Amino acid sequence: MYHQYLNEPVVFELSHNTLVTLTLSEDISDFVVLQAMGGPLLELIVIQEGPQPKIALRFQPLIGLTLDIQPLAPMALNGRHYAQSILRQQGQGLRLYSRMGIAPKFCAAQLRAGVAFKIAAEQGLSFALASASAAKFELVPLEHDLRILHEPQVILLAKELLARQYDYEASSESLAVYMAEIEQVRTDLRALLQGELGQSHGRLAEEALRLEPLLLQKRQWLFRSYTNMFERPNYSRAANDAQHIDNALRKLECYELLASPELTQMVHRLMEDDS
Repeated sequence: MYHQYLNEPVVFELSHNTLVTLTLSEDISDFVVLQAMGGPLLELIVIQEGPQPKIALRFQPLIGLTLDIQPLAPMALNGRHYAQSILRQQGQGLRLYSRMGIAPKFCAAQLRAGVAFKIAAEQGLSFALASASAAKFELVPLEHDLRILHEPQVILLAKELLARQYDYEASSESLAVYMAEIEQVRTDLRALLQGELGQSHGRLAEEALRLEPLLLQKRQWLFRSYTNMFERPNYSRAANDAQHIDNALRKLECYELLASPELTQMVHRLMEDDS
């Protein structure tokens, strides 16, 4: 589900209690970090219990991961204080998210300082965030993860425009607004591909490359409907004079009905002479 955010899983074997620390390198810009906060920072699954448990970890490529494995007391790892533990057994897992309602810039600052949680063997494996990290981040069990996938806003908007059922018989003004909206999203998609986020997340770049031509096709259909409204019904007429000509033709039909047959025949002869 989160394949566009997370890297390939890495399996770790735990012989003792473990302190996991996530940090950012200095060369990662805040713009990339703020975009990354829309998805999980880490996903963890217990794949083996017992004396030597194993876990599978997936995390965002821009994050550095450190595992400090040492035989310390479960709740006193490196002298830290921890939030409430979450017990996980084989086949179960969790994800690490930034807390809802916390400004992304504060979460990014904490991530640069380091986000830590412990793993301890307690009738399975228990996981608990360090209290300093728990203020801005949370561990969510997979079965309780009800968060909607937050892709970049431009990707979500592009998918919404493709799924929208347009009224191709709408007014010319409405069609012009539709086309402007699609063109703006296409511009944002190109900016995403050229920016740091497109360079860091290859699969997001692939998604943007797939959506951009589809939006172009949608815009072409709208443009065709838009131009049909202003096409000349006949090249001998002005494009904006069709209504007046139709009114003149209806008046002429009324004159033909009211005129005598002799007068109508005379008019036809005069028209034949002119041609």
